[in-house]
Amino acid sequence: MEMMSSLRGELHRSWGWLLTLGSVLILFGGLILTTPLGVVTASLTVDIWISAALLVAGAIQLLHGWSTTAWRGRLWQMLGGLVFIIAGILMFVHPTLGLLSLTMIVAVALVVQGIVSLFVGASLEGWGGRRWLIISAIASIIAGSLLLFDLPTSAGWTLGTTVGVALVLQGVSLTLLSLDVRRAGATPS
Repeated sequence: MEMMSSLRGELHRSWGWLLTLGSVLILFGGLILTTPLGVVTASLTVDIWISAALLVAGAIQLLHGWSTTAWRGRLWQMLGGLVFIIAGILMFVHPTLGLLSLTMIVAVALVVQGIVSLFVGASLEGWGGRRWLIISAIASIIAGSLLLFDLPTSAGWTLGTTVGVALVLQGVSLTLLSLDVRRAGATPS
């Protein structure tokens, strides 16, 4: 019980951050969903950014390995850099392959995040705001499962749609939770 009171106190003190995070998630999720071709663009943008990150990180790793001639692990560093560069090029040249992989990763992440949110919601007994967290968790599990069952068809447009919807739902649940935490105060009701 003492741990729950401590958690409630911490959540009450940080309700503003929860509200801010919820609002930001709603904003970005809404932008993805309402921008013309936003869901397709979001999917391709994620693929391109990850491709660019892999290329840059791979080049830096390769250069680092090349410049450290006395280091015994330099060949492994260079090999890791080459793998990143090849993966980045493949994702850029074959975005469908990248989107398929990303869709699978996001789907699994949504399912796992949903399960974790269910456990968090279950630990907040006595708080009305927890229902929003549980609803969001169930929605994440369903969305991730739908993505997994619809692969590879879901890779092109569903990633952007799912990310947009998931961000909005997470934002709404965190916003409602923050308002409930603020109303409830630091002590149990």
